[in-house]
Amino acid sequence: IASMPGLIYPVILMGDGRAGKSYLASRLLGLEEAFISSDSAEPVTEGIDCVVFPVAQLLAGLPGFEKEAAQAAQDQMHMLVLDCEGGNNAMAAIRTLVNVFGIVIGAEVVFVAGGSFSEAALQNLGASLAARSLIRFAEGATLPEQRLVFVVNKNTLRYEPDTLEKALKSEQTDAGRRENRQLVLQSFSERRFFSVPLMGAPSFEDSVAILREAVLRDMRPLKMSGAHVRAQQLGALLQLIVKEMQSMSEVSFPSMSRCVVLDGFLRPIAKRLLADALQMLPGLCDYDERLAERDPRAATLASYDRQVAHIVDKAMVTEARRDLEGWLNSEWAKVLQINDALGGQTRDTCTETQEIPTLSSRIPLGGRGLLAKVTLLQQTVRLETRTKITKKNGAVSYTEWEPSGAPAQRIVESAFHNFSTAVPSLMGTLLKKSPSILKTVVTFGAGVFQERMCVVKEGHILWWDREKTTRDDQEVSGAINFLINKAVCEVDAESPNLFVIKPSESAGWSDSASFSGGARRELIFNVSGSQYTREQWVAAVRRNIEFANLAAEQLGAERLHSEVCAGIPLLCQATSNVRR
Repeated sequence: IASMPGLIYPVILMGDGRAGKSYLASRLLGLEEAFISSDSAEPVTEGIDCVVFPVAQLLAGLPGFEKEAAQAAQDQMHMLVLDCEGGNNAMAAIRTLVNVFGIVIGAEVVFVAGGSFSEAALQNLGASLAARSLIRFAEGATLPEQRLVFVVNKNTLRYEPDTLEKALKSEQTDAGRRENRQLVLQSFSERRFFSVPLMGAPSFEDSVAILREAVLRDMRPLKMSGAHVRAQQLGALLQLIVKEMQSMSEVSFPSMSRCVVLDGFLRPIAKRLLADALQMLPGLCDYDERLAERDPRAATLASYDRQVAHIVDKAMVTEARRDLEGWLNSEWAKVLQINDALGGQTRDTCTETQEIPTLSSRIPLGGRGLLAKVTLLQQTVRLETRTKITKKNGAVSYTEWEPSGAPAQRIVESAFHNFSTAVPSLMGTLLKKSPSILKTVVTFGAGVFQERMCVVKEGHILWWDREKTTRDDQEVSGAINFLINKAVCEVDAESPNLFVIKPSESAGWSDSASFSGGARRELIFNVSGSQYTREQWVAAVRRNIEFANLAAEQLGAERLHSEVCAGIPLLCQATSNVRR
């Protein structure tokens, strides 16, 4: 039995002693003397004899069985024919075990009566079925589906195909006969009746062939709780039956079901899936922050659910799943432990510095420049440092803050850090386009651009006519204060010499009192003849605009109003501290 590959179709022959069961068993297989038979009065079979044979070979050559033969070959299905000891005492010690085997594993039960169909034969069948009382069922449990083939062998009488059904469903006044018939009806969902005449009779071979074809046509694999019973499981089941019969004189159906379904089917699937999952576990040599994406547990459990969905006993399905989940969790915990250890290693370190203010005071920017009235908040700070330690898992830890060096001074308004060097200044001549239409007309276009001395510094651009404005106390011709007026500086794409300064806000200039042309005027400059290139002028203007935007934000509207000059600057203010 243990050598059988594939699925199993068990056929068990039970019945009267010396009724020819062994001979019919050999004929079912198409093998002469597969089972020893004799015409002597002494019994030939003791216990159970069995023969295993591939179903595909049994079906080969039988017309109409081509599809079944191909499927049987694919499934490697084997017929297991069990020839049981007969006798009138159906409850003798060995007969009890034989009957339990027949009730548990016989997908096809062939009951053979010798000579004629009689009440004694029905009583013998009922006595064999009484082995059901030795099987202790769990609530809701049922045996595998069985079909009954009732055969009258060595028959000399005439029987109709419905002889068995009529006998089973006939009215009986005797309680024993009535109960016996009810037991047969309840035990088999399908029942058929055949008669085989004496060997040598004209219809003998045809009758045997019809019986054989009927048994082969019933071919179906043995199942328990929806799971196919295979050779290893069947062997374990038979051993369990013998053990429990010897120790308790009864067989627990839950024990049989666990033997076949849980131990023989569900747990092997779970262990195979576990082995596959172990192959998928990552071997870590460094911390993996995306380790969760490599977790095989959910996919493994989903595969288990798919493979066992047909199993009827959901309690055992759950039990095996719980075992599988526990095994998976245990193995994954080991991976997590390794990853946690790797994640606790240091990835990098860096030093952080903080400034702790100790003294604060206001100091003027000073000088004669355009922002001379601006006062800045100067703080004396104590410097402290600490080490930041970043682990591979992203966790961050710090050492304690420690003093570092002597106290330092800094300006709170960061726009003015390194003001004298960070904010460029530029002074030179530019041609500035006049906003006056009249002037353009009167001079026939010659006055469109006028040479002006221009200065870019301290968040401003200023210009004047150097022939007319010569004294320090004179006002320049015009200026744009970028701290008050938000501006952009752009180059002219069509001319290599032109650039334009215009308001960045749609409403125009916030304060246009320091130049002519109105709130929406765009100032156009030409670098022809200048000491500097257009790139140098544009870079200086843009850097001053950036400084002015940040300074205006940090000073606030109130301080801009009180500390930043909004009028037209004097020439001395325009020219002081200019890097020419």
